[in-house]
Amino acid sequence: MAPLRCLLCSALLLVLALPAHAQTPPIFQVAWSAPLVEPMTNAWKPRERGGVTLSPSGTYLYAAATTGLHAFVTATGAPLWKLATLERVDSSPVVFDGKVYAATMAGVIYAVDGVTGEPLWPEPARTELSVQSPLAADARHIYVAADPGVLIALHRENGKPSWRYNADVGRDFLVEGQGGPLVVGGLVFLGTPGGKLVALGARDGGLTWSVPLDRGDHGPYADVDTTPVLVHRSGGDWLLAASHSGGLFAVTAAEGNTVWHYEAEGIGPPQVLGDRVYAISALGQIHVVDLATGKRILARKIGGNVSGNVALAPGGIALVPCEMGLDAVSLETGRDLSRAGNEFGFTAPPRVWGQIAYAVSNGGILYALALR
Repeated sequence: MAPLRCLLCSALLLVLALPAHAQTPPIFQVAWSAPLVEPMTNAWKPRERGGVTLSPSGTYLYAAATTGLHAFVTATGAPLWKLATLERVDSSPVVFDGKVYAATMAGVIYAVDGVTGEPLWPEPARTELSVQSPLAADARHIYVAADPGVLIALHRENGKPSWRYNADVGRDFLVEGQGGPLVVGGLVFLGTPGGKLVALGARDGGLTWSVPLDRGDHGPYADVDTTPVLVHRSGGDWLLAASHSGGLFAVTAAEGNTVWHYEAEGIGPPQVLGDRVYAISALGQIHVVDLATGKRILARKIGGNVSGNVALAPGGIALVPCEMGLDAVSLETGRDLSRAGNEFGFTAPPRVWGQIAYAVSNGGILYALALR
């Protein structure tokens, strides 16, 4: 039987999942929920940023929280193990070859077995830098984007540093680091606080190319603070990335040449569905862009105070974290459809697997929400 507080949280979410503007809105139904921290009070409302990562098969789910890293059986929500940490985990963990790697806010990196939670390194790796961005991995390394503008490659088997890349920062005020590295085909792609997208050799960290994405005349914040997204194209793969001042760019993955540029301020991480690109801006607008040309299809203000990044769900729905809950927004019209609400809201991006969305609320509750 679920703990009483868990049932109360589920009931609260169900009561507040009310349709707004659509005739046939999606319905959020709590499949299960699990507390990651002790019950919150109105006096203290933390932001849970790390979110959820699933194993490649979808069997297990790993949730980052202020208390550490938690593992669950995805289908039932049964707890599997917990890695308690001294500092909060704000970055999304990465799963590779049955192993889970996670970083704390203080830059301590853990490697554990994905099923048992047993440590895999003699001791955790320590970067001595703040880590908030998602991790990446390949067969050789774990890639850790640390503040300010540092990328560290750690050997996956022992956590020892292999190489380090230091980006030019050039100013004191930075956008909060939420963009992580992307590793594909022997290259690591990373956005920098200096407004550049760079490609580094995965083996040694050597610079392959660098392209500026900022627009200095559009404000002081140049940061490329989104994890690059790879798009397969017949003439060669593209990368999608956004700078705070410059907007959204498509560049060729091999050379870093700009294909198109969509101008908007504070664009968040892009999501691709079919021939369209979707992203939420810092101004609370959902932007829909043609993938081939970068031309605007839709830009519309959505309801609520947006506090996190969009996730795409079946049925033409975007799931948007906000201060009042988790909003379902129509990808076709940009209009609010319904809200799964709670008193603490959501910041961490949800993860969608099939017809279920998994999300960690700012109150430290992990929800599995069926979309019907």
